[in-house]
Amino acid sequence: MAADEGTDWKLRLKELGLSRKRRRAASPLAAPPAAVRASTTRLGLDGEECAASLLVAAGLSLLDRNWKCPGGELDLVAAEGGEVVFVEVKRRRSGSHGLAAEAVGPRKQMRILAAARAWLAEHPSDASRSVRFDVVAFDGEPPRASWIRGAFDAS
Repeated sequence: MAADEGTDWKLRLKELGLSRKRRRAASPLAAPPAAVRASTTRLGLDGEECAASLLVAAGLSLLDRNWKCPGGELDLVAAEGGEVVFVEVKRRRSGSHGLAAEAVGPRKQMRILAAARAWLAEHPSDASRSVRFDVVAFDGEPPRASWIRGAFDAS
């Protein structure tokens, strides 16, 4: 009888509308807390600033920064000679998730390509120039920079 009473009281509370609702467990894919997002955003902006300085010091001229379109975003757009250079900037504090440059995989490359096409369509005077896709990656603390010229192509 005691086992039946254990389940009966739960049903009785539910009938009375007094049962408690359980909270869903947090999904491991849930968005990180706002403080973490703000920290990584700041880290990314610092990386972009360092990359811009690196490019300018190497003689490139910046054409655009953080250019956004419905299909994606371009971190930096620069010019070097007769080329338009689309630069993706990645920064990682530790190698626990791999190197920063490894984060620019095929899916990310497709998004960059789509954004580059949109940028060129919006800037017809630059559309006839050849293009190059570079990655500037910062790994570790303090960050070590690596600039991969021609990291991928549009094919």
